[in-house]
Amino acid sequence: MSFKELLKFLKLPLKAYKVKENIRMRYIRFLKTLNPSQAILAALAIVICFLMLWFVSLRVGKPLTRSICIAAMSTDRSVDREQRVRVIEAQTVNLGTVSRRINTVGHLRANAMVVIKSELSGRIAEILFTEGGNVKKGDLIIRFEDAEYKAAVQIAEGELEHAKSSFERIAKLHAQKAASDKQLGEESARLKMTEGKLLQAKANLEKANIRAPFDGAIGIINISSGAFVQGATELVTIVDNKAVKVTFKVPEKNIHDVGAGQVVEVKVSAFKDQVFTGMIEAVDAKVEQESHSIQVKGVIPNPDNLLRDGLFANVSLIVGEKGNAMTVDESSVDRIGEIEYVWVVERGRAEKRRVLTGARENGQVEIVAGLQPGQIVVTSGQIKLSDGAKVKISNMPDPSVKIML
Repeated sequence: MSFKELLKFLKLPLKAYKVKENIRMRYIRFLKTLNPSQAILAALAIVICFLMLWFVSLRVGKPLTRSICIAAMSTDRSVDREQRVRVIEAQTVNLGTVSRRINTVGHLRANAMVVIKSELSGRIAEILFTEGGNVKKGDLIIRFEDAEYKAAVQIAEGELEHAKSSFERIAKLHAQKAASDKQLGEESARLKMTEGKLLQAKANLEKANIRAPFDGAIGIINISSGAFVQGATELVTIVDNKAVKVTFKVPEKNIHDVGAGQVVEVKVSAFKDQVFTGMIEAVDAKVEQESHSIQVKGVIPNPDNLLRDGLFANVSLIVGEKGNAMTVDESSVDRIGEIEYVWVVERGRAEKRRVLTGARENGQVEIVAGLQPGQIVVTSGQIKLSDGAKVKISNMPDPSVKIML
């Protein structure tokens, strides 16, 4: 580095800091009096000063400034938390009656359902129903070609007439001692055989005409008129959904709590907000060894045909009532893992309180432990609450109830 460059370096403090003009001129005159060795010493002194300033600002100034800011912010936050009033809604813990229930799951079954099958092998002549519609008991729904069966009936009727005449003739001769007992017996047996043939022919003719066994909704058929089907071929399904049956299981410990005539409530995912009410129809006579439970069947009216066979159901069986139970609104109860808690208002401040809950019914939750009747619990606005926070209850205008701040 030349002497001129060194002098330029020594002028850096003038650019880094705003210096008054008289001081600037004195500093420049001072630099002009320096010889090269003195200029080198001055440059080293300036470098050392810059390093010391950098170290102090990094190690001392920054943490100190940060600590001061944090302390100020913490003070502001504590003051803000101490002075801010949270507006909430609340209710008092009430005493009431709650239902004792057994909650489980089950499946819905139609009141009656049958899969229509062909009893004979033959060709379908006519389909007489509308797919997806309703049918009445005894309605003709499928007709097979029946000329062969009608002919068999006529033949059997002719044979029966002949057998009757022959039997009557032999019977008269037997009465006159002109025919033996053996002849009379043979004619009697022949008469019975022809009567049986006629009944069989008529039955076959009846099987060629399929009728609805009960009132219900008929499904979809995948076979067309003119198709030839074998015996036992599945043709169509008929379902009676005017009432549905719900089957479910309850633990063996509740066997004495369940009986015919009790009320059962059912919910299905297709109608989440609707409760279907029915009655217990039957309780199984045995306990299943594998599951240690007993099967129960209930019947639910279905006049609007909303419930269908095969639906999965959430079942609630009412087995009794419990009086003097503490209840709060469902919105009051929060959960962290397995721990349930509520926010209680005392002396104008919020306090978190752990509770044990019981039955749930109509938006109310039974409190088994953790609260006392008449206490005030928060129902809305608890998201931003903290222990000790000041609160103002907006939905309790009564001065005797409203917390005075």
